[in-house]
Amino acid sequence: MRRIVGLVAIAAVVALGFRLLKDETEYHGGSGKPGTQTAVTFHVTTKNYYHPDAVAAQVLWQVCVGSIGWASRSQPVALHAGVYRAVVRPSLTADTKRRLRGCLNEATVDHVEGHVQSTIDGL
Repeated sequence: MRRIVGLVAIAAVVALGFRLLKDETEYHGGSGKPGTQTAVTFHVTTKNYYHPDAVAAQVLWQVCVGSIGWASRSQPVALHAGVYRAVVRPSLTADTKRRLRGCLNEATVDHVEGHVQSTIDGL
């Protein structure tokens, strides 16, 4: 009898752990306050990519901003060699910002790598 109670208790703890893990890793989306924006600055590096860095930045940006479903966004603008800034409106929620940052840092776009330098919320 103790063995059965122990197994049930372990199963309950495991089920609760999976539930908590699911809640923590699930993408919730959502938009920020109307009239606000988030500026995203990211660095682009290429290897054997036979197009300008500006094209690489635009391709990477379109792939990643599409993954969060944001309609109002600017195209990346070069700040200096390999560094670009783009703006999304309204501002990103923490969950959405984390998803966009993860995409820009880890997206699989042939011969193009990105790295987010900053995300700044503002008006």
